[in-house]
Amino acid sequence: MVTWAPARPLSADGEIQSDECEMTMKLLPMRAIIDQRAIQFAQGFFHKVDTEDTNDWRKGLHLVPPPRFRAFRVKKWKLKVDYIPQKLDVDALRDGCIVELVNLSPIDGMVITLSQVTVEDSVGFGDALGDLTGNWLQEIVSTQLYKFLTNARPFEPISDVGQGITDLVVLPYEAFKSGDDVRRAVSSGMKSLAGTVAFQALTTSSRLTEYAANRMAAIVGGRYQNRCPLPTRPTAAPRGVQDVTAHAMESLARGFQAANYKIVIVPYREYSRHGAMGAADSVLRGIPVMLVAPVTGAAEALSYTLLGARNALRPDIRREEEASRTGFTHYDV
Repeated sequence: MVTWAPARPLSADGEIQSDECEMTMKLLPMRAIIDQRAIQFAQGFFHKVDTEDTNDWRKGLHLVPPPRFRAFRVKKWKLKVDYIPQKLDVDALRDGCIVELVNLSPIDGMVITLSQVTVEDSVGFGDALGDLTGNWLQEIVSTQLYKFLTNARPFEPISDVGQGITDLVVLPYEAFKSGDDVRRAVSSGMKSLAGTVAFQALTTSSRLTEYAANRMAAIVGGRYQNRCPLPTRPTAAPRGVQDVTAHAMESLARGFQAANYKIVIVPYREYSRHGAMGAADSVLRGIPVMLVAPVTGAAEALSYTLLGARNALRPDIRREEEASRTGFTHYDV
């Protein structure tokens, strides 16, 4: 929702008599997938440039003057962020730039609450949005930087399980103070902790096996005529274990197919061209692929199966990920 309030009413010709105005924006909760390169582009795009010492190409052009904002206001805003880092600036980190810590690891599902920000006496949307972004970044660094660490992939399971253990202690204590049933609170805390441990175990195992499968596939693909021995994952996420059979079986079949190609087909071709010595040499070269390719397919099958089990346990996470892939970014956070 945007409110635009000019300082003076319209003239008789229907034109605004003054370029001074106030603007108020209220944004709905959003889910954002942010790449580090997008942040770098935004910083460069909204960077203020001193045009006094530069040759301004706009001189002499009849441009519409930018509005002058007496107040550019954005109300309290909530975000759920997935952050994808690309490069860690080690030199900046050594110089004391602790913001670089956020580029250590990808971040999943981090909820950030941004306070209301008011930019005063600003000319044009570029300056207003630049000051707005600067205020938000300063607020995040000063009050919510810890979320980047607790939601980073290496630390996310630890922080979530730690929160579950905390609930196991806090919920019975609060029930005791309020006179509620302590046993029911303990049971609720145990269920919450068990669900958190199971979810994090499935998620972490699925990611680790997927990473291992991709790394091994890159090695095998280089020796398999530049073809990846793994099939592309389906666009729709599996709703449960019952939906993973087709992809898991195809992954296993592709792994054995890669091994068969290097240990049977290639030696047969070499035998036809160069005789027994050529076939024996190709068999020796194909032994690494014969060993790694079936394991690659099995790792991908296991990863996708664990993903299906996780989605059956937490269908809300599956719906969020599906919505992210289809372009919907509004979420209840």
